[in-house]
Amino acid sequence: MINATNWKKNLYENYGLPDNYTDVSFLEELRKNIKPHSVTVKEAINLGASISIQFSIVILFVIVFIWLNNDWATPNTIFIISTILTIIGYLKYILKSCKMLERVSKDLRTVLIFLAFGYILSPVLKTLTETISTDTIYAMTIFMFLIHLIFSKYGSTNVSLSESLSITSSIFGSLMLTSRLSTPSHAFSLLTVAVQCFVLLPFLLSKLHNKIFISNILAFGTLYLLCNISATLSYVFVSMLILVHFICPLWYIKCQRYKENIYGPWDEAVVD
Repeated sequence: MINATNWKKNLYENYGLPDNYTDVSFLEELRKNIKPHSVTVKEAINLGASISIQFSIVILFVIVFIWLNNDWATPNTIFIISTILTIIGYLKYILKSCKMLERVSKDLRTVLIFLAFGYILSPVLKTLTETISTDTIYAMTIFMFLIHLIFSKYGSTNVSLSESLSITSSIFGSLMLTSRLSTPSHAFSLLTVAVQCFVLLPFLLSKLHNKIFISNILAFGTLYLLCNISATLSYVFVSMLILVHFICPLWYIKCQRYKENIYGPWDEAVVD
């Protein structure tokens, strides 16, 4: 029988010893935190700002629905304001893109197709889920927006399956809300805002790097509009902002000291 003193880290030489036997020398190559990646406070707060932006966008969309549903604003007013904001954002986006003229002509055709089909299909979309109870519609919409928030891309700039799921769920939730409005014009205005918020706006945000500044603008605008609807919801929104912007990032920074990456002989071989 081979003695333990002759043990080597070679399976074909370890005859006579149990398969799970290890010598003290087995852990000689153990290393801890050889490639540490510590997230800075600014990076953590910036990621929190990205999450806050998505919350604000969803709440702003719900506010637009409440305005249309209560006739606090006409569909034409909502459509004109959202169109102006979209044009401003598109100019900001197109200035950072190459082949500007070719891109503008292609996007213009896409917009015309959407406006034509969206306006024609608005009566159909409005009556699509009219037979479903309002409570079910609201519950399904909340569920769809939760999926949108969970699968939105917060750090990565690449389009992935999760991003497609996020966009699909948000648009589906928006379509269900259109059946609660009074006229097809209301439905078309809400559908336009949904496309602008959940499809077009993420492309603009991917070109902008100062997430904290954008988050503050959206947060203050959302809070101002939310105060006119419900004081309780305003307090909840402020609490959420404090949690996402400050408490969670600082808590994550504090927990980094307990993180340990262990590297040893059990790792896969890497070609140098």
